[in-house]
Amino acid sequence: MNIKAVLIDIDNTLLDFDKSALEAMLIVANKYSVIFPDGFFEVFQRINNKLWSELEEAAITKSDIYKRRWKEIFDELGITADHDAFEEDFRKELRSIAVPVDGAEELLRYLSEKYPVYSASNASKPQQEIRLEKAGLLKYFSGMFISEDIGFQKPSKEFFYACCSELYPLKAEEIVMIGDSVDADIIGAKNFGLKSIWFNYYNKEYDSYNFTDKYVSKLEDIKNII
Repeated sequence: MNIKAVLIDIDNTLLDFDKSALEAMLIVANKYSVIFPDGFFEVFQRINNKLWSELEEAAITKSDIYKRRWKEIFDELGITADHDAFEEDFRKELRSIAVPVDGAEELLRYLSEKYPVYSASNASKPQQEIRLEKAGLLKYFSGMFISEDIGFQKPSKEFFYACCSELYPLKAEEIVMIGDSVDADIIGAKNFGLKSIWFNYYNKEYDSYNFTDKYVSKLEDIKNII
């Protein structure tokens, strides 16, 4: 790949969102005396992922996620609690928890010595900045592309247009997008002409991997590609 700049996703690419979210929800559950039943985290993952997919499809807003997430989780788990208060405290706790994915700092150190590196995220900017700083990763970035600043979410062409405009005169094909989401990160980038490296965080298997230029199951393997 003839690469001159790197865009990289944060959650479940550099920071382990699942581990961070589990820690945050258990802290808040203790505060509100909420007792989660067996299998609760799988319910959280399914509902949370569904809502973020709807956001990526522009079917809902981020505010809709915050209003619906814990209400839908509590309804399915049969829990009676103040879902709005739980959501607010959950996001507050999440801002202070940063669990790096294995190899994240080593990869960023390597990339930042060769290319300018920019985050590309749909999550809250203050939350991502605080968490990256806490994990010791923020220092490796040349800048941040956050959907709430741009006004459009990944995988929209408008999001990647804004990134490429900021990186002009680099061409789209000289920029690589690294991320765990096939739809938001990889297909979104490819549709705009960027190169892509899919990080297979969940070790999913596909019949074909032609949706991405390259794919890895370990972050360290990216060093063998660019």
